[in-house]
Amino acid sequence: MTTNPLDMRRARLMGLVDVSKGRGLEIGPLHSPITTDVEDVRYVDVFSQDQLRANYAHDPSVNLSDIPEIHFTLSSPEGIRSLSEAVRPAAPFSWAAASHVVEHVPDIISWLAEIAENLVDGGQLLLVVPDRRFTFDILRPSTTVGQMLQAHELRETVPSVRAVYDMFRTIVTVGARDAWEGTVPSQEDRIHDLAGTMHQVQRARDGEYVDCHVWTFTPASFVEQINELGRLEMCDFVVETIVATPQNDIEFNVVLRRLPRGLRGDELRAARAAGVLDVSDGDSVRDRHQVESERLATENAALRAELEDSYLDARRRTKELQHSARAASQRTRELEDELARVKASERWRLGGLAAIPASAVKKLLSR
Repeated sequence: MTTNPLDMRRARLMGLVDVSKGRGLEIGPLHSPITTDVEDVRYVDVFSQDQLRANYAHDPSVNLSDIPEIHFTLSSPEGIRSLSEAVRPAAPFSWAAASHVVEHVPDIISWLAEIAENLVDGGQLLLVVPDRRFTFDILRPSTTVGQMLQAHELRETVPSVRAVYDMFRTIVTVGARDAWEGTVPSQEDRIHDLAGTMHQVQRARDGEYVDCHVWTFTPASFVEQINELGRLEMCDFVVETIVATPQNDIEFNVVLRRLPRGLRGDELRAARAAGVLDVSDGDSVRDRHQVESERLATENAALRAELEDSYLDARRRTKELQHSARAASQRTRELEDELARVKASERWRLGGLAAIPASAVKKLLSR
């Protein structure tokens, strides 16, 4: 049984989709593909394996040997081509997977449509999505369906000025455990100042691809937005499964199911209604007041325990003292009785203590 965290994560994710039937597609694996133990899978990324290794040669966070063979590349001599155009020769796929990719795509509506185009009816799309509440996006405003519609209308192929500004202006360093405990960085903790942010914005204005989180999600917002795109007839997926962000983690998992082609009217509405329609983010992140209340409750419980221990100790000592006092009182009575008997004796009357044998005096004194 594996105890490697990465292998355990992969096994958990692969348990959410049936990867044993049909060919699969993993999108953007870079150096950490989640489908390493799957027999029939194809990988697509922006660049080839050799180019990716060259691009990340000086990045200590990327293990170059873990970059898999890339079967399809989005880059071509004519420029960046669409995902659908790149993978079409091997389509259709029974399932697809993408870990920490969906938040980066400039036009999420087109991206989902291209995946749906190359999946069989009922095919599954597994997404691993960062939860903005526990990542460097923690100060960032939530993205909206309206922004998705705008990106789609503008046919954006690179992250927009809006997305670049929003991320670089708010990005902070935060630990997942701290975020779960409600410790939220302040505006003063932002990594980039205004000048640094606007430098990135200018790159975006000049048409450069400035990699960033274009979209920010929580489990609840993701489900609502996918369903809203469905109501607008702009998404061929429904949410089949959602796994909320585990305690002290930063990501949640979603399985989308591709709707059968050709559905209309009541059949389409029924198919959409069969998906997950609503989830709650619940109590997964606690505000500072709750954290403070819990801290005070813990301290009060510890103080009560300490006071109870002190009370029990005091009762024990009191009982010991009472026992000693009773013993001392008993000894006093015994001595008084002995003295009374001595005084009542004939020898006392004749000569007082001088008449008492030395052994009797010694016995009295020893008590």
